[in-house]
This record gives sequence, C-alpha cells and structure tokens, in this order.
Amino acid sequence: MMRRRLLDDKDVNHDMDLEHVLHLATRTAEDAFTEGTPPLRVLFIVTTLSEYDKGTRGTTQGADRLKDLVLPLIVDGVQTMVERGWHVDVYLICGFEKLQESRRQMIQDALPTGVGLEVWDDAIPYYYEKKFNQELKRPDQSIEFAPHGLSRQHRFVVRDKLMEYDFFSAFEDDMRITADHVVNFLEMSAQIDRARRAAERSPDGKAHVSPYMKDLRKVRGTSMDKATVGNDVVQDPMTADELRRLWPGFLRAEVIDDRNGQPHPLLTGSTPPLDNFKWKKFVPASMDYEQHFGSLDPNVCCDLDSPRTPPNPTKDDLLLWETDISAAGVRHYPGGIGWAATLTVEDKADVGSYWSGEGNTYNDPNFKRPRRIDSLLGQQAGWMATRSQVLYFHEHACPGGFLPHFDGKDWYHDSLQTRNGSVEFWSGGYQLFGRCRLNRILSLDPKRFSRQILYHSSNNKQRTKGRDKFIRFSYFLGQLYTVKERALRSLQG
Repeated sequence: MMRRRLLDDKDVNHDMDLEHVLHLATRTAEDAFTEGTPPLRVLFIVTTLSEYDKGTRGTTQGADRLKDLVLPLIVDGVQTMVERGWHVDVYLICGFEKLQESRRQMIQDALPTGVGLEVWDDAIPYYYEKKFNQELKRPDQSIEFAPHGLSRQHRFVVRDKLMEYDFFSAFEDDMRITADHVVNFLEMSAQIDRARRAAERSPDGKAHVSPYMKDLRKVRGTSMDKATVGNDVVQDPMTADELRRLWPGFLRAEVIDDRNGQPHPLLTGSTPPLDNFKWKKFVPASMDYEQHFGSLDPNVCCDLDSPRTPPNPTKDDLLLWETDISAAGVRHYPGGIGWAATLTVEDKADVGSYWSGEGNTYNDPNFKRPRRIDSLLGQQAGWMATRSQVLYFHEHACPGGFLPHFDGKDWYHDSLQTRNGSVEFWSGGYQLFGRCRLNRILSLDPKRFSRQILYHSSNNKQRTKGRDKFIRFSYFLGQLYTVKERALRSLQG
C-alpha cells in the first residue's frame, strides 16, 4: 500500500510539540523578552460567505455583516492574543466576489498594530455535480459554484502556511475565539499527552486513574453496537492509543436576547421551555456543583462589545441547542485530565465512558446510545490545533488526510461531492469526530468548561430552532454532574 507523503520529514514521529507551544502561550511578555525566543505565532483564519446578510436564518437583509458582526469578533479575539505577546496574522477567506480596497483598509485599520492581514476573495470553488457512482448528474452537466466547498478552502491555507506558524485557528465567521480558549485547549491537550506518555512508560502499557476507587461491580456492560467497550466505563486504565484519540472539544452557545421587546419563545408560557428542558425527568440537573466547584463564567465566551449581541450576559443566559444529555457520558480520566464529559463519537471509535442512559435511565430498553445523529453532534463550527497536531490529523488520524490534495478512494475521487462536502464536514465536526475517530471531551471543572464554550454571535438559532432543543448551559453541566454521581454509585455494585 502506498504511504501518504509526509509534509514534514523532520517530524516523522510526531512527538508532540505541545509543551513548547504551551510555554510560549503562557509565558509573560517579560519572559519572552528575557528568553530571547520568538513569540507564539498564530494564524487566525476566518471563513465568511457573505459581506451583507441575505435575510435568511433570522438575519436582516442588507445588514452589514462584515462591519457589524465579523470584524468586531476578529478584532476582539485577536486583541486578547496580542495582549499576551503573541504574533498573530489574520487570514480572511471570502465567498463574495470582491472585497473592495476601502473595506480591506477598514479591517486593517481596526486590527491591533503589527497584525498582518491576508484576504482570499472569490474563494468559492467550482465543481461538477455527480451521482454517487461518480457519473455526471446530467448529460449536459456544466461546471458550477460549490458554495458548500467554501468551508474547505482553509485547508489549502493551512497547508501553504504550515511551517510558518505554531498554532492555527480556523472557524466560521460568527464564532468568538479568544486567547482563553486557546490556552485552555493547549493545557488540556498537554494533560492528555502527558497521560499518553505515562501509558507508554508503564509496564502494562496503560495510564491509570489516581486515586482509584474500589470497583465492586461483578458484571460489566457490553457493547450495544460496534463499540469495543460497554457504556459503563468509569475509571478504566487507558492505552496510549486510546489517549491519543482524546481531544478537547467545544460547544456553541447563544445568549438570550429579548431586547426587541417581543416575548421570547423560550421564556414564555406557564412552564417556559428553559425550565422544562428535555430529559429533565430522567436526568435532573444537580446544581450543587456551583457551591463545590464554582459556576460558569459567561464572560469568557460571550462578553462581546457588538451592536448585534446583548451586553453583560449572566451564566444562566447561555443557551445550548446542538446536543443534549442523552448523547453524553462522563469518565474519570488518568493524570491531570480528571473528570470530563464525552460527546458523540462513531461507535467503532469510542474509547469508553459512563453513558447517561446506562441502567435504562430513559425507561426504554430499546433506547440506544446516540452516535452519528446530526441534531446531537454538538457542532463547533471550526477547529484549532498546533502544527504537530495538524500533522497528526493529516498523516495518521484521518483517512485520506486532513490537508490537500484531496484525492483517492477515501475522497471518492472528488472532495466536493456531498458525502464529503458539507460545511459541517470541513469545519471539523463530521471529519475529525467521525472519520478521524477523535473523542471529544469537556472538562467538568466549571472554569475549564467555561473555556470550552464558543459564542455563536449571530445569536439567531434561539428564534429559529424548535423550543425543545434548548437548555441553559448551567443546567446541562448540572445534568453531567448527576451522571457523574450515578457513575460513582455504580462502582458500589
């Protein structure tokens, strides 16, 4: 079998650069000057389809999306990074035909001093629409735009710039990404990698939880699908390969916005939907965590100075809609990782956790653990990674690779066909947490959990999605603590 060509032959073992990048990210500006080493180099990539809103999905037709939504987010996020002494460049990928020079200058003038700007406009690729057998869809098929392929284009940028930067952030245009998110991601990634190294050094080839609680269970659960583990994994030791597949994930949030004076659909009725969230009867929210471990910090994700977003959010203003407790599990992981929640993953890729539905929680013996269900995937609208993590994606984790050229059987010989080509695939969700077999985790530490929430600042889902999809993030974390309590009780046999 032909081996995929390595992008960086000097790093064939992919011994992770996480400790070095984490040091660059967390040192003070004074340390950077004293050490005399270059600053952390970050490429901040944003993909935007429209310069002005089209009036769809709860937006206002003709509103200046670039000026009023996208630019404040870029400036806000980049400023938090520059303040830490990082060197940041912005790469803007545009789906519209031409970014006028005056508009480009507007962006450059708004960015902090020293931040570079590169723009790729008219970036939507062309393709021939095909059937699943790769034949043209119609005999007279002509080449046409592939708007769904715009979200693929950042991969070409990353490949071109791979050796120029230490860290890459690539997200959709309405996501707020700050230095806090990056540092937390690096810290969690380093904790995972330290546990992996411990497993490699261990005589039994595994990393173990400490302290380990006595497990009195006489019978362990078995898989209900193609997973190699059951749904009752609480503190089992982990191999290096299993730990290599753990990944710090993100979830999108919106902030309750009732500034228009109209009754908010999530706050009205005799029992408002936010007080009667889905699965509440089966998995109530255990809110004691706020007294023992602290509350969510809404400012980390969602305190944004923008005309489109409500000011001064509280912890209970943060809304989740893209997954729910029925798709989640918890586990005590080795080393510094600690207790964390798990999001959906392909069954064959699951390294194990204690599922919220273990023990017939939902009073339905036929209820199976959700796997590849779009409404529960927990889309994060992008990804971030160090250079060596990108190389790991490309050369090891992802069949067919993570970067161009996208060819061969893993891509069905055409990366823009719909089975590969959705926005959600290229922005990371369906590929990284499906095809690439990565298991996303969310720390149960409220401080870290707050830094795994990303603001979807378009803030439009709360009025366009079904009311039963929404739950306050604070309640969702409370439900995860309920599952943790049940996992611990299960060890008593």
